[in-house]
Amino acid sequence: MRLSQLAATLLVVVGTTNTVFANPVQSRDTVSAKYCDASTHICYSEFISPEKIAYRFAIPDNATAGNFDILLQIVAPKTVGWAGLAWGGTMVNNPLLVSWPYQSTIIVSSRKASARTYPQVSNDVTYKVLAGSGTNATHWTLNALAQGASAWGTTKLDPSSNAVPFAYAQSASPPTNPADAASRFSMHQSKGRWSHDLASGRIANFASAVEQLEKPEEEEEEAK
Repeated sequence: MRLSQLAATLLVVVGTTNTVFANPVQSRDTVSAKYCDASTHICYSEFISPEKIAYRFAIPDNATAGNFDILLQIVAPKTVGWAGLAWGGTMVNNPLLVSWPYQSTIIVSSRKASARTYPQVSNDVTYKVLAGSGTNATHWTLNALAQGASAWGTTKLDPSSNAVPFAYAQSASPPTNPADAASRFSMHQSKGRWSHDLASGRIANFASAVEQLEKPEEEEEEAK
């Protein structure tokens, strides 16, 4: 196919869908690496998008396929209005996460789309926002416990895999009503997908790591 034909095809696809979190067209090899948080000492497997958004995952070292919780950390520049994650690597019929800052807090929204249309609020995956979530002068951070994200439909994430498919999307435009997790948000400005080394996110102290992040920050200060 000639370049002009390809460009025309892409224009047709974009112009005929009303998709906010579209199936990514950018494909990547496994590019995740190990990352250890200096403040919590929790280690994750990490992917950093070209927009400098970090997606980090930690899982129990004894996790079995489709039956484990996931510690998730997203760190994004303050210029990012919302950041999204597609479990399974595509938008349609896979759990979606959309997160954004609101004042000094972080909002996380569980979504789902049965077609390439605007993703609706979903209860398939629950996210508990944990300590350490918030904003500073340059970035915003989400720490969350994801429950139900390791299995849906006939899909089960393999905790021993070094090539688990994920996708991301982001926009500089904030949601319409950022205080509300059910708010509408704009179409992405960039997107992509990657194969993640989930196995390198196994940690032996998963339960204590979750417990540590479940503590209110004032309790952590008192314990120091």
